[in-house]
Amino acid sequence: MVEIEKFLILRLKYLPAYIYFQHTIMNIIASNLLTKREEKRLTQAYMAFLSGMSQPNYSDIERGKTRPSIDQLKRFSEILDVSVDELISEVKKQKIPQGRESFNVPKGRQSALLKAIEERDKYIKLLEGQLADLKKK
Repeated sequence: MVEIEKFLILRLKYLPAYIYFQHTIMNIIASNLLTKREEKRLTQAYMAFLSGMSQPNYSDIERGKTRPSIDQLKRFSEILDVSVDELISEVKKQKIPQGRESFNVPKGRQSALLKAIEERDKYIKLLEGQLADLKKK
């Protein structure tokens, strides 16, 4: 009886942390599914069809309301052409060069964002040069 009481006390002690951990994992998976699905330009309905579930069920997973099974994660990874690890791993904040703030930038969009920033910087320098020429005249 004493062992059961200890087990129950420990379980109640750590239950809030476990619930928080599960909630966090579900949100990470949901965010990664949304990002990867949008990168592939797929709809929720099409993802649900390919994975053999209803669209509302898939939507619940993508919104972090329902935890997907291991089999579902495997199927999602196959459809999205990513590893299961990419679906369950938290996206790290990427540093933007030249002292800018850090942002959560999906891996596939980093190079496009950096290129856009470089193009903007070139354009600003061009405009500054033109402005300096106008001031000389």
